[in-house]
Amino acid sequence: MWRSKVTNSIAAALLLSFALLSGCSSGPQGPEPPSNRQMSSAVEKSGGISVTLRSVPAVGPPGSTFSLTLDIRNLSGKPAEFKLSSGQMYEFAAFGNGGDEVWRWSEGMRFTQAISPITFAPGESMVFKVAWASASAPAGLYSIQGYFMGLPDVRPTVSVEIEPD
Repeated sequence: MWRSKVTNSIAAALLLSFALLSGCSSGPQGPEPPSNRQMSSAVEKSGGISVTLRSVPAVGPPGSTFSLTLDIRNLSGKPAEFKLSSGQMYEFAAFGNGGDEVWRWSEGMRFTQAISPITFAPGESMVFKVAWASASAPAGLYSIQGYFMGLPDVRPTVSVEIEPD
């Protein structure tokens, strides 16, 4: 009897885990319409480091180019050291409404395959800018993530919208 209850509990936990995991996709879910047509921004902080992502514009016609800016800033009073696994320092990706990736900045690029140390002095920042030319993306809402490879789990996400014709 006791074994049967334990087995049933384990089976229920596994089914719940599977149900939760199967609903997950590669990107963020369900972007909200941007509240400001000119700019969308988001900030995340971790361990004294601030990571800010901005898109200009936030709403545009089909074929729009979204200018993306990623600002990494050391807000702490001490140096912040990171070891990057390659020469790639940052990444940007766009996801459709269902979480499917539709664009990745680094797609097709090659980076040095050597450990790359980087240190941010107190108050120091680095800014990276790229453009997403959305010509092949249909009208709709998109989530864009930008992140520093030294903090891959800190991924500020902004919403942008491509208006219908």
